Amino acid sequence: MGVIAVFLLILAIRLFAAFQTPYYSSDESYLHIRAVENLLEGKLLWNDPLGYGGRTLIMSPLFDAILALCSLIMPISLALKIIPNIFASLLVIPAFLISYRITKTTWISLSSALLASLVPAFFSNTFNQTIPLTLAIPTFFFLAYAWLRVPEKPWVIIFLSLLLFFVFLHPLSIIFVLAIGVYIIFTALEQNATTAEYELGLFSIFFALWAQFLLYKKLILFHGLSVIWQNIPKELLSGFYSQITMWGAIWQIGIAPLTGGTFALYKTAFKKQKETQLLFSITLVSIIMLWFKLIDLKTGFMLLGITLTLLFAQRTSYFVKFILETKIAKYCPVIMTILLISALSTVVYPDYIDTKKQLENTITQEEVSVLMDLRNETNQNATIIAPPEYGNYITALEQRKNVIDDYYLLSPEVNERYKDVMRLYKTSFETEAVELFDKYSATHLIVPPGMKDIKYSDSRCFKRIHATNIRVYEKDPNCRVKVVT
Repeated sequence: MGVIAVFLLILAIRLFAAFQTPYYSSDESYLHIRAVENLLEGKLLWNDPLGYGGRTLIMSPLFDAILALCSLIMPISLALKIIPNIFASLLVIPAFLISYRITKTTWISLSSALLASLVPAFFSNTFNQTIPLTLAIPTFFFLAYAWLRVPEKPWVIIFLSLLLFFVFLHPLSIIFVLAIGVYIIFTALEQNATTAEYELGLFSIFFALWAQFLLYKKLILFHGLSVIWQNIPKELLSGFYSQITMWGAIWQIGIAPLTGGTFALYKTAFKKQKETQLLFSITLVSIIMLWFKLIDLKTGFMLLGITLTLLFAQRTSYFVKFILETKIAKYCPVIMTILLISALSTVVYPDYIDTKKQLENTITQEEVSVLMDLRNETNQNATIIAPPEYGNYITALEQRKNVIDDYYLLSPEVNERYKDVMRLYKTSFETEAVELFDKYSATHLIVPPGMKDIKYSDSRCFKRIHATNIRVYEKDPNCRVKVVT
């Protein structure tokens, strides 16, 4: 009953925050919304005629198919808000189960499950987004718990079934099997692994790698090693990792999970306890992947925050045992209540601030109205220029072609394209802007709210057709750059 109560509490909090706006807090959500809408029409969004003026999309349709099925039994607008939050709230269950295996104490495990579900990196980046991570993260930790129950026969079957689902759901499955590989190395060094763990672990690693190659073979052959970084433009990629600071990492993970989890790792990392060895392996792989920029910051901090929170449960268990052996044992309930409220505050406050920031940065009614108006005012062959993080709004809401968006895979010359788009927002020369517009057969340019207006806004070739917080410019089709010899 306690697990159900925590699950319902987390779900209620997430839905309350999500329904503060009818829209979504990332344009990636709108790419998946388009995929769901296409599935409801009986087709896959693999040949996208709008993104980049026409491109091939290669991504697993499993998450979108689940949402499409749910949309058959409830209005799609509700399904796209509610179902991802139900998925994310399911993290409570594996977090409780893993914590209980470590501590054998119900109230500590429930507290750990609550904290894990409120880790700022996870909560603020999923409460109002329709993205596969909302399902992938809980599945990751369900798999971790199933591994802890191996070699029990029913759990071997559950583990293999979940793994089959996971590898076709999200590339995060690679991180999981790498953690299993590290776990096997540690247990082999200590001569503590069973034959079943060796066999199942090796099978999991090879199967996950094979499945990912099968799914993304075209991407791997096209991009080579750069597929790891999703073909993100070099200028943008370098900026992703330079923005984070030590305080930013602590903020995303939470002070209590970070300090308590790190202490628990220090005390137990090399003890022969299966649970802590697995959590240590996940932590180590996550840190290495972040260090070498092999995983995006958002996902890396989610894994680190949740894993350290589960280890924090062990730190709490040690502290309780210590208190009970002292002369202040009778005050243990009061002390632990204060401790847990303090720990909760270290994640709730960042959650509140980041959630508020996400809602403030969510696309507004005004922006949606302008994009919907442009759908009616522009030709179906119109091509719109906007920053990459705005591209999927154009294809989903305006239903027009964009020049660039933040799905960079299979995009040729993506670095050049990104530089050209950014030059359009910085250049002072009308002739350069006209030349770049013609290079991509573009007809309109959008300046989102909060972005500095273009310097050639009052020129002859560019007419402002919307001038509110969001500004839209239309290029005169008669303007051309001619080379005179």
